[in-house]
Amino acid sequence: MPSATNARKGEPPAGTQAVAGDNMRGADALVRALAGNAAGSALLPAAGQAASTQDRKTIKKAGRLLKQAVEALDDRRFRASEALFDEGMALLDNPPSRLWCYRLVAAAKAANYDYVVNNYERIRALVTDEAEMTVVDRAWIDCLTAAGYQHEALREAEALLARGTVPWTSMMSTIAIIHSRLGNLERAIAIQKSVLEKEPSQVLVRWNLAVQQLEAGELPEAFDNYEARWSWPDFPSERRTFDMPRWNGEALEGKKVLLWREQGVGDEICFSGIVPDLVATGARITFECSPKLARLFELAFPDIEVRAEKAAASRRAQDYAGFDFEVPVGSLARQFRPTAAVMQAKCRPWLKRDAEIEARLRADMGAGPDQPIIGLCWRSSNRNLHRNQNYVGAEYLAPLKLLGKSRFVCLQYDECSDEVAAMREMGLPIYDFPNIDQMNDLVSASYLSGACDLVISAATASGALAAGLGVPTIIFGRNHSQIQLGTDGVPWYPAARFQPIDADDPIGVAKSVLFGWREIAAWAERASTSGRPTDWRLSFPGAA
Repeated sequence: MPSATNARKGEPPAGTQAVAGDNMRGADALVRALAGNAAGSALLPAAGQAASTQDRKTIKKAGRLLKQAVEALDDRRFRASEALFDEGMALLDNPPSRLWCYRLVAAAKAANYDYVVNNYERIRALVTDEAEMTVVDRAWIDCLTAAGYQHEALREAEALLARGTVPWTSMMSTIAIIHSRLGNLERAIAIQKSVLEKEPSQVLVRWNLAVQQLEAGELPEAFDNYEARWSWPDFPSERRTFDMPRWNGEALEGKKVLLWREQGVGDEICFSGIVPDLVATGARITFECSPKLARLFELAFPDIEVRAEKAAASRRAQDYAGFDFEVPVGSLARQFRPTAAVMQAKCRPWLKRDAEIEARLRADMGAGPDQPIIGLCWRSSNRNLHRNQNYVGAEYLAPLKLLGKSRFVCLQYDECSDEVAAMREMGLPIYDFPNIDQMNDLVSASYLSGACDLVISAATASGALAAGLGVPTIIFGRNHSQIQLGTDGVPWYPAARFQPIDADDPIGVAKSVLFGWREIAAWAERASTSGRPTDWRLSFPGAA
């Protein structure tokens, strides 16, 4: 693995893409200081410092663009902020150091760690005071953390904390995050709790604690702290407000409940596995879900009303009249499955299968009636340095071609034709259904997953879809993932296993599957809900 010194001067590690990390908080005070009508002009050189070749109109235009850039940064429109900063800076002969500081922060926030890596040292040499240097160093620490250089990130974070120029609360929480990435979950949790003992109102610290408790399986406390997500400004879901109260465990017999979506499609599928528990309370439920999931959930939950979430501007007050309670779907586990043991005991397949369509898809692949079909999904469409640590390159799954007479099908839901071609060139006979829009037509995507006898997937919507159907699913990712809840499996799903990724061994997932195949095949045969026979002997390495 390249050293941190090399990362400073060169490109990010091979196989990763640069993106903003999830603990970038150092710029908050800087953003607030320059907010308001004067934000753009505050970033400009003083009038006497303006280069003589620049006229007042150019300076005024730059100020307007920079104000918009700051506003975009404050509004979490990070890519737009980058573009506006670049446009405004291009109008200045000698941009001030504070502007460069902002530009680095925008890059860190906007998933652009290429910019951070290539410009950190130059910008650090330009800054003029300790406050700016602190913000720049925070961006670098977050870059190291996101890229997987945890030991280097810890060293630099502790050095920054010792300088006494960064808020103790924020820096200690960041140090705890780094410890969690190093696998020191007990220490990470202890640090977060020590911070909250001194400052219990720190929402970000409580959110970080919740994530680490989920990773360690400290339930149900993790689920309680998970509610802090709605008070954390950077939580990537809409904050919805209603006239009815939030449900917190009250009796629901005969009550009308609005259940509403949050987070990504994969999360929504995962959380929806607990909807049957809510139905069992006797409540009258309306589930407002992602539009692309509406038909899938209508089939899965025929006893409730499912409706697609509308854009905020299209919502009508009467659509939300008469409800007794509202609850986001990610809060159901707290009430119904508060421990990993309860989760595992109650989990059943909940998505609807269609055996006839599955059979037709298998026939389209030319598979025999008992020939094993294995679905593959190797990454999400949402990639960045941190998330990439949970994925593998498509080519690193090609050794699965050794699994006898198994057939393979692509469950990657975004554009991946080059990756599929590379897998085929390496000898993996992977079948693709380009006429199925696996990104948006999730009912058809579910039929394709259901045609598989086993799915091997990153923790993506494809993996969640297969697991929700009851298809035996191997989910791979960084060890101590939140979805493991402190176990060695995936308690959210009825027939799922977890395969940790070794960052130093990109072919490790394929090797683990191949070396453990006989046991995996026996497990898949026991766990399958397809009702069709599968001759797993055909899949044994070397089977002709």
